Amino acid sequence: MKRLTASGITALFLLAGCLQANGQKWSIATNLLDYANFLTLNMEAGVSVHRHWSISAKGRYNPFSFPTALNEAGVLQNRTGSVSAGFKYWPFFVYSGMYCGGRIQWSRYNSGGIFSSTSEEGDALGIGFNIGYSLLVTKHLNIEFGIGLWFGGTKYRKYASTRCGKLIQWGTKPFIAPNDLQINLLYTF
Repeated sequence: MKRLTASGITALFLLAGCLQANGQKWSIATNLLDYANFLTLNMEAGVSVHRHWSISAKGRYNPFSFPTALNEAGVLQNRTGSVSAGFKYWPFFVYSGMYCGGRIQWSRYNSGGIFSSTSEEGDALGIGFNIGYSLLVTKHLNIEFGIGLWFGGTKYRKYASTRCGKLIQWGTKPFIAPNDLQINLLYTF
């Protein structure tokens, strides 16, 4: 095992000092509207890096399929796993009032049976832009309202049915989609 050099020890102390200085500027959030989207589990962690700027990382996961009589396969699904990293600019102060931001996002999805009996699965990558408002409820609890757009491309496969369907189309295509439609419960510490 290598020994820590003096510069390595100094770097560790500086990093620890930075983390301690930002201890009251961290946040965790969950989007309540994602739970209405077929019980999509989600979590976002953020940190303020300046009086007007914050950065965050977000994950979403939905492994669920639901039985239905609405299509021949008998299944509704909007399964997804996605990760994103982004920033927000706050004109007044971080975690209070209006904000605008951007993010890069990757998603693996399998959705079908909702509007037709077909299903589509694939990988999507893109950038998003959003705006919103954070309402302070208590010293540590906020409610955030936001909306955004996601631009990018997807490599997809489309099937005739949600269960064991025949492959009817595949390829890559660009997309523009609403994203970050949110009512977040945000806890700051």
